[in-house]
Amino acid sequence: MPNSQVPPQKVKLGKAIYFDCSTKQLFSKQHTIALNRAEREVLYSLVSNAPRMVSKADLLQAGWARKEVAATSLFQTIRNLRIKLKEEEKGQIIELIPKLGYKIITTPYEEPIPQSNVEEHTKRERFKRPKLAYSIVTTLVLCGLIILSGVYYHSHNEKFYHQVVTDDDNNTIVLLSNQEEDLAFLLNHNNQYIVPKKINNKLFFLAKSNEYYSIAFCEKTVQNYCDPATARAVTFKHFDLNSFWPLLTEESLSIGAMSVYKDDIKIKASAKSYNLYLEDGKISPNLSQYFIHKIKPYTWSFTGVSYRMNNNTKEFVATSFKGGKFTLRKTTIEPFIAATRTNPEYFYWINSKEELQQMGIALPSKIESYVNSLFKQTVGYDTYMLFRQPELYLWYSDRTGFYWLNKQGLEASNFSEFNQFAKCRNFLRLNQTPECD
Repeated sequence: MPNSQVPPQKVKLGKAIYFDCSTKQLFSKQHTIALNRAEREVLYSLVSNAPRMVSKADLLQAGWARKEVAATSLFQTIRNLRIKLKEEEKGQIIELIPKLGYKIITTPYEEPIPQSNVEEHTKRERFKRPKLAYSIVTTLVLCGLIILSGVYYHSHNEKFYHQVVTDDDNNTIVLLSNQEEDLAFLLNHNNQYIVPKKINNKLFFLAKSNEYYSIAFCEKTVQNYCDPATARAVTFKHFDLNSFWPLLTEESLSIGAMSVYKDDIKIKASAKSYNLYLEDGKISPNLSQYFIHKIKPYTWSFTGVSYRMNNNTKEFVATSFKGGKFTLRKTTIEPFIAATRTNPEYFYWINSKEELQQMGIALPSKIESYVNSLFKQTVGYDTYMLFRQPELYLWYSDRTGFYWLNKQGLEASNFSEFNQFAKCRNFLRLNQTPECD
């Protein structure tokens, strides 16, 4: 049976997450971390009994009182808590006791040092360590020279914050932003717009950058994978946010599931991506087929052909092509699995603007034009792999938003490194690699 002793009011979990037993709230120094009822009660039971183990039966009773649920519900809740507690390694905070239950590792909560004390301490350190100050100045000068020389990419300094939320309709939502305070904003919009709608069994990725929102989504399978045929991404400017949410219904999501070709067998490409752009309340679909060739380990050349919808015939028409090279590399930026450096080399329109209009094809939006300009200017940029499953990969850049890459054809050798690279790096824990558990 669980321990009946009075738990401490607040505890620290991991490096910088805290739990208040009196209010059953999980929080960091910047914001509150949302918990559903099962997560809240299971976490409270673990903390209030720490460091003792709590049996699986007692945790099921705590999380789902007066309701019978399968043991998998507890497994999913523990997995969600591991993500929210930012476990770097499985068992670092919540430890599984095989066949028995779980226990949690807590440390005492320490009140923040008053600001006046911090300022006084800073003044003393400033005079005590002149050598350190000299070292810092020297380092800054060197970094400035490296940046001016073009060797150091700005993206190496990037920091991202993320949060994973699962609602009662089996929707899993991944929130991503450069600014930690934006996570609370995204979570509020999720609670306001996704939760009340009749949407279930979806996997959503919501990101906010300095200029754009980008949202990727798909139908979720029982294995917590994406159905590749439903994987779509929408990117839009900040002022279009209120235009997007009304479109987020079962009917509007079907816009992503329209038939691309009457017969997909006609084109043997290496990969396909299907991105939507929202501008002034209107969504324009853009399909790209990629022909990818491996040059050497972790480096590929590519040519992409883009198609836009002919509104007169309701068919896709090839409108432009682009190409370049990209290199797969490691990244230390969480929560990403890997990174690529893309080096564009060319971009060409197949048809003029007048010809496109005559065919009933809407001209590219400002966002799509911006993405195309990266290829026209041959400006290199970084993108990051956020999610992967067999033959499907989700990439993100704060410059271009989300895009899916869906493997096609028979060229498996082109993609084997995508699957094997940093194989056990999986911050989101949306699906598991058995050999990495």
